[in-house]
Amino acid sequence: MRSDASQSWTRKYPAITVAALAGTVVGGPGGVAAAMTIGSHSPNTSPTPATADIVPKAAATTQSASAKPTPVATSVKTSASASASAKASASASASASAKASASASASASASASASSSNPYASVSWGALEPVAFYGTQSTFTPSADQWDNARTIVKVAEQRGMPLYAAVVAVATAMQESRLINLTTATNADSLGLFQQRPSQGWGTAAQITDPTYAANAFLAALESDAPDYQSIYLWEAAQDVQRSGYPTAYAQWQSQATTMVYDIVNGEAPS
Repeated sequence: MRSDASQSWTRKYPAITVAALAGTVVGGPGGVAAAMTIGSHSPNTSPTPATADIVPKAAATTQSASAKPTPVATSVKTSASASASAKASASASASASAKASASASASASASASASSSNPYASVSWGALEPVAFYGTQSTFTPSADQWDNARTIVKVAEQRGMPLYAAVVAVATAMQESRLINLTTATNADSLGLFQQRPSQGWGTAAQITDPTYAANAFLAALESDAPDYQSIYLWEAAQDVQRSGYPTAYAQWQSQATTMVYDIVNGEAPS
């Protein structure tokens, strides 16, 4: 970049050299007098060796002395401190990230463990519908007692380690036989309980049959023995293999609602 001030200075003092100015700045033996002397020499005259030698050394010494400022050391310390701070921050961040990751991993592991220890913790809708519906579906609004009886059936199926579709078959059967009401007064000869099981047919005593837990166990045991293929046949066929009803296909109409009730119970969506 052009500087008017430097151009003006050059025109005014054309004979003054950089060496002369350096001598003036450091107070060397040449000073302004040396500058004037150099300016009076002809172009072929060299400066006095002593003066020419002294001025650059003095200038270099002065520049070197002023080039050792304390801020260099301070800058190095500051840089080292910043580096240490960055390392500490990175270390802390990595540690926090590792802890968060370990916590998430532990949580996932605990969840997986809980799921593996209780295969009935949740169930998909598909697992409750291994076979197609048959015929027109019916529905009703269950009372609190009816929901409780359905819960008992689901709990017994879980305790027996059976697929939850077995609970669907049992709930649908109980819907047809009693609307999920524990019948304590005999109907249709000596039929009692959720499944209208008969003491005279070897299902147990009246007291046993009217215990929902006992009745559910009796039905599910018979389902395993009399319809071992219950997961691959129509629901009404599986129920009929156990019940020997005069209206075998009547069980089919409750499959949809039984599936919904079992799903809601297992997934915690049933009314309390």
